[in-house]
Amino acid sequence: MSQALVSARWDAEYREGRYAGEPPLPFVDRILATIHASSMAERRGLYIGCGNGRNYLPLVRSGLHLYGLDLSAEALRQLAAREPALAKRLICTDFRTFVSRCRFSYVIAIQVFQHGVAADVAGYFAGVGSLLSPGGLFFLRVNAASTQVRRPHTVIERNDSGGFTIRYESGPKQGLPVHFLTRDELHTLTRNDFAVVAEPREGVAVRTPPETGHWVQWEAIWKRLDGKSAWRGRRNGP
Repeated sequence: MSQALVSARWDAEYREGRYAGEPPLPFVDRILATIHASSMAERRGLYIGCGNGRNYLPLVRSGLHLYGLDLSAEALRQLAAREPALAKRLICTDFRTFVSRCRFSYVIAIQVFQHGVAADVAGYFAGVGSLLSPGGLFFLRVNAASTQVRRPHTVIERNDSGGFTIRYESGPKQGLPVHFLTRDELHTLTRNDFAVVAEPREGVAVRTPPETGHWVQWEAIWKRLDGKSAWRGRRNGP
């Protein structure tokens, strides 16, 4: 999956008004409630795929000390224009190559860890394990395999857990791989480094007519285990 191609596609989407005026997802309220209950609001967090701020800004405005990471320079330009004071907290890079000299108390990834093939997804989860402090929280919203995929596509891989990857043949993600996960796959990806705080649950969204079918997203919360750390000494970020 070419970083340059993905970045260019998302830049175009944001220039055309992607997420403009859309309200934050309800998952934002769960994130805030969990972080405040854990007394982590003033600690350093990382939002992966913050985009132009649809969900990121409500979190920051509620008092979180949250860095935002995205590979779309256009999205971050729009976000910084909305909240100039946050510009120093914004990082333009692909999470697969992101490095940091510090660990975070919580990491948030909303509708971003589905981009790529299964190996990319596994790398995302390993990266979160590396960046979280022991006891740190991981908030995830991601594609579920029970989604009814309607746009023309080709299935390019399946795994033993029932997850699968498609390549879209049309639309804004044409040519890009997108992965859909099962509950068993989430368990496999988290069992070594994380403990469940909130079990994965599916949220179903019915498509707006004339489109048919439904889109399904997992939402879950985990805690980084205090045992042997996956920390690999990343050194070049905030």
